[in-house]
Amino acid sequence: MSKPADSNHSHTEDSDYLEKQKSRKLGPRKRQKLSAASTSAFEFPTDILLNLLDKFERDVSFEDTVQPLLPEFIKQRHAMEVDQAEYDAMGRKLRPLRAHEVVSKAHQLEASLEANPSTANVILRRKLVVQSSLNKLGLSERKIQAPNMTVTPLPAHKLSQPDPEVLDALYSIRTTPFHTSFISRLHGTPQHPTCGLISVDWETQTPWMELLEDIREHYCLAHPERDQPVEQTAPLTYTTLQPAHLDQIHDLLERSFWAGIDVGDSLDYQPEKATIVAMYKKLVIGVAILKSPMETYIMYLAVKAGWDRSQIARTMLYHLITMNPGKDISLHVSTNNSAMLLYNQFGFKAEEFVAGFYAKYQDPRSTLSNNAFKLRLRHLPI
Repeated sequence: MSKPADSNHSHTEDSDYLEKQKSRKLGPRKRQKLSAASTSAFEFPTDILLNLLDKFERDVSFEDTVQPLLPEFIKQRHAMEVDQAEYDAMGRKLRPLRAHEVVSKAHQLEASLEANPSTANVILRRKLVVQSSLNKLGLSERKIQAPNMTVTPLPAHKLSQPDPEVLDALYSIRTTPFHTSFISRLHGTPQHPTCGLISVDWETQTPWMELLEDIREHYCLAHPERDQPVEQTAPLTYTTLQPAHLDQIHDLLERSFWAGIDVGDSLDYQPEKATIVAMYKKLVIGVAILKSPMETYIMYLAVKAGWDRSQIARTMLYHLITMNPGKDISLHVSTNNSAMLLYNQFGFKAEEFVAGFYAKYQDPRSTLSNNAFKLRLRHLPI
């Protein structure tokens, strides 16, 4: 703070300023352009204001000036917050943020966005920044209020009364045979020795098995008060072709290739050496079939949707090769089929390019090419 100026000097400057104002002649105003050189900056005498400011500061401090006003200010602020208070969905009373709280919360969110850049935090920070700008301008945020209208409830749904005869028939049932009960469909029939079993895989977890496990966990979390079903874990089994598999295999091959495929005659050509069926419990999830042990040509190799990318096709191809040692194995595969990578890993080599090999069979809407490569896995004599 500058020192107070001399009173005589201040009086002289004040007198000069008043004399200059009195000597000014009022004449007709003329508009003329003044060059930059002819204009001079006017210096307002600030010494008088500084003297008054120093005198005021010496007499009354800021705390003494504001202290009498604080109770009234706090009272008015509390009344305004009570008037603007709202209730949330839980019935808790909420007040609007104060100006310094808006700025502080905006800075906190800005610092946390680097660690957690979530959309909710970005939107909340933007709203706080806008509210801070409105507070500086003395503006209030527009509030959209729904019209005060009464709601007419819908008429209650009248439940129809069940047939008394049906209820009497249901109440008369004491027990249900297991093989016709709903629980038998959930748990399946008792396990019997699997015919033609080749291998059992307890380690593989397919996407479909993980989905079923997630559904069961979600049910347990959503309904903890109910009796939780006991899930019987089961492995993936690889067996030879059995008559009970044909319906599911035909459906799988029709979905994977084209309609009208029938592999029932494979049961007549040593299926223990020419067929592999992958199963989960009673569900067929994959199949690989050779034409015959004498003519080792792979006719079909398919895996059910949702069970792929789990090494099932690789395992079936491995078993086909090991069940026919010392023999060349050949097949045709579409030129843009990703299964080419699998066959190359087992040592299959392309021998021939066949144009339009699948033209007569493949669906025109299929994304697979009608052209094919003929691949062969040659047996090298020792």
